[in-house]
Amino acid sequence: MADRQVTQQNILALLGKLDDPDADLRYMSLNDLFGILTSPGSAFLAQEQRTATKLAEGLLKALDDQHGDVQNQALKCLGPLSVRLSFESLTPLLGKLTDLTASQTIDTSVPNTALRVIVDTLPHPQSGQPAQQNAITAYSAVSKVLIPRLTGPTPSASGRRGSVVRGMLEKDPSKGFSSDAIDVLIKVVTCFGPLLQESELAALQGPVMGIIHNDTAGTVVTKRALTAISALVLHFSEHQLNSFVASLTETLSSPNISTVHRRHLIAAIGAIARSAPAKFGPHLNTLTPFVFAAVGEDGVAQAN
Repeated sequence: MADRQVTQQNILALLGKLDDPDADLRYMSLNDLFGILTSPGSAFLAQEQRTATKLAEGLLKALDDQHGDVQNQALKCLGPLSVRLSFESLTPLLGKLTDLTASQTIDTSVPNTALRVIVDTLPHPQSGQPAQQNAITAYSAVSKVLIPRLTGPTPSASGRRGSVVRGMLEKDPSKGFSSDAIDVLIKVVTCFGPLLQESELAALQGPVMGIIHNDTAGTVVTKRALTAISALVLHFSEHQLNSFVASLTETLSSPNISTVHRRHLIAAIGAIARSAPAKFGPHLNTLTPFVFAAVGEDGVAQAN
């Protein structure tokens, strides 16, 4: 008990130094916090919500530090903190980070990176093994907070009637689509894919394919969307995969499809075939005629 009190006092003292004007001191305080969070002595945070909340608030503030080294050290601390948090403490942390991804005043790559760090660090199911309870709890937090914000829109935390927050994967009128948000989705699917419900897979598929279908999406964001749909397809049920292929076929059959749109869909077919050959292979006979037809057309050949 005495050791716990000492650790708690050390944490609070270090958090107080995060407001110091000396960037080196702020960095060293975060470095010391990282040492505490990675030690067995910080396990009590799962039952000490007040201290855990103060820690999360301090790290969130440090993410907006003007010094990159301080920001990076705060990001480093979020991983070990997340595995110390209870469900009740983890969900608001995820919620606040997702809110920051919609900010118009900060570099939104930072909260997106923080989300990837947390998702990657949380316990997740191992291939071929039943999911452990800690992985199920972590998935529950991601399912409750992060997946709805990826797919969006969601009610605003401001509480104003009818106010909503744009989904992380939706197109920002001034910034366009976010490749950082797609990377968060890829991390979620990579880590928690076996636990994702069919409704969640469908909800995530929608905005990803919306980017692939969008002729104005940039090259970088389109490539990330291709990686994302390849990851999602690995976890589709047979019914879901059949519906997905039927939708591809219908779109590729349209006489009004643009060259860019068709190129994106053919790229999607190639990406999925590489990532899930056994799963996607039976559907290639349906889709390859569209690929071969496009190869012989000068417009698509030149576009590639």
